[in-house]
Amino acid sequence: MPGVGSRSARTAARAIRDRLGCRSVLITRGESGMWLLDEAAEGHLPAAAREVADVTGAGDTVIATMTLALAAGGSSYEAARLANYAGGLVVMKRGTATVSPEELRAAILKG
Repeated sequence: MPGVGSRSARTAARAIRDRLGCRSVLITRGESGMWLLDEAAEGHLPAAAREVADVTGAGDTVIATMTLALAAGGSSYEAARLANYAGGLVVMKRGTATVSPEELRAAILKG
């Protein structure tokens, strides 16, 4: 949902949650970041990428990182933050790319 404002993202997230009966919803919004809605938190996560070289695989990276973090016991918020960093790193690379644990750790420490 690139270019979608926070109000629209919030409305969409709530509609998705209500319709699907899920506990949390994460909407990726391209350069506008992400919108997270879950039982404990709701709000905007600013985009982590500073320079975009190629968006190929960014969504896949976000989904994979979010899933791994949730499976490891992280909260929806923690998982979304990690996924946001990972997605931000992968779009700074050309072509289909991956993010190493070291790269992710370094990005988080930089804040």
